Amino acid sequence: MVMKVKGVLLSVASVLVMSLSPLTNMFSLSSIDPMVASFYSSLFSALFCLLFLGVRKKSLTFVNDKRIYLLGVTNSIGVVCQYFSLFMLGPIAFGLIGRFYIIFSLALAVFILREKIKSSSYFPIVICILGSFLVVNTGSSNNNMMGIMLGLLYTFLFALTNLLAKKLVDRIDSSIILFYNQIISTLLIGAFIWMTRGDYKVFFAGESLLFIVIAAFCSGFLGIILFYESIKYIKFSVANLIRSLNPVIVFVYSYPFFPIEITAKFIAGSVMIVVSVIWLNLKQE
Repeated sequence: MVMKVKGVLLSVASVLVMSLSPLTNMFSLSSIDPMVASFYSSLFSALFCLLFLGVRKKSLTFVNDKRIYLLGVTNSIGVVCQYFSLFMLGPIAFGLIGRFYIIFSLALAVFILREKIKSSSYFPIVICILGSFLVVNTGSSNNNMMGIMLGLLYTFLFALTNLLAKKLVDRIDSSIILFYNQIISTLLIGAFIWMTRGDYKVFFAGESLLFIVIAAFCSGFLGIILFYESIKYIKFSVANLIRSLNPVIVFVYSYPFFPIEITAKFIAGSVMIVVSVIWLNLKQE
């Protein structure tokens, strides 16, 4: 019982920390390209992991497992999609679209882990999809449409990344997994920027760097470490249920800085998404 409480507290702490990320990232995107922001986010996350390993006096060991490299690939693409989606949608709508994570987690559990999904889960999935269309009017602009598509892609890739991490966390230290994850992402994103831009000046971040450092610490390091630690003590589905609170926390953090028009349609869509995600998690218990 004590271990379960510890797992729940770690998971709640993870949500509170990671919910700061959309806000601080949005501040950084006011003066920096989303692709470059993705590079620095991964770089600083890797450095934080290395520092954390040093504080814990743990050696950085070589991991001979192809899945950890695949994890880095999926994470790198996911991080890039995340920043572009945030830039197009804003932190509040972005946070709500991110709740599709649970739907993709269920789908991956069915196709990869061969788990069975309950028939009663289909209804909340439909409700979640309908709610997303109420929150973000896809017909209003091409940016919104592209933002939603990238948001859905990033949530799918992060669900896949966490599934791969779940298979490794029992035998490899979570901070080592995260270091490999972030350093591979840094190298891949950096190489892509260099090959497509060909100018080192593009890496200049200026004052945006501070916000990226804060976001990287919250979502790319501390938040994920807390999440990985929590799933040692509680079920993956329970941790995801707690993560359902994310859009509510993001809204509280972001609204004073990036206010949006609160319409009946937005409220209805938000409630549909949050309730359907909680419903889905409860159905899987």
